[in-house]
Amino acid sequence: MQAFLNSAESEQIDEIRVLPFFLGPSLAITEWLPENLNLWQRKKPTLRKFSILKPLFSENDDRLARASCELCWDQFKRRNLDRPRVAFVDHGTPLVTVNKVRELVGEKMKKVLGGQVDGFSTCAMERRPDPKYDFNNPLLETLLEQWQKEGVSDVVVSQFFLLPGRHAGPNGDLAEICRPYIEKGMNVVRTDNLGSHPLIEQILLDRINLDKA
Repeated sequence: MQAFLNSAESEQIDEIRVLPFFLGPSLAITEWLPENLNLWQRKKPTLRKFSILKPLFSENDDRLARASCELCWDQFKRRNLDRPRVAFVDHGTPLVTVNKVRELVGEKMKKVLGGQVDGFSTCAMERRPDPKYDFNNPLLETLLEQWQKEGVSDVVVSQFFLLPGRHAGPNGDLAEICRPYIEKGMNVVRTDNLGSHPLIEQILLDRINLDKA
């Protein structure tokens, strides 16, 4: 984005509408984008304008939860799992507002999954050590350790990630966190990422259509 804003191409346009492919209101959207778009606008303040549309999460929209549940059900069916535990994991964040997205989506998932699972918990891949970031807890690693001690055999890790990258890819950080427990005999499987789910496309299209209206 920064390369584009500094390019000759950006000098030829007078309006930018940003459609965030982000789950929640991260600092990239709330701080970085406005700051850099304002710099672009100031070059021609009377002509240029920009808008930043909402991220994917909305409190009155259950599609992120529905998509996550469908990806869990896909693993239940593929792996022939009967009432597994589900760990709903995101990256972890220093922002309470971003953490709230995980928690609210997780609440909806827990209700939808209901008796189809033996247990459900939200968790984070990582967190900053300061106690003020305790709202991220539990960590996925801690949760798997606890469940293994309880004798849980089947766990579905529901990945609250849009794209694989270095975290949620086949050999990413989440795979590394799960590996020791798999090696100890726990059946830990991970869902596909959310980014390619049709409901995500619907949300993005809705953001565009609402902006046009």
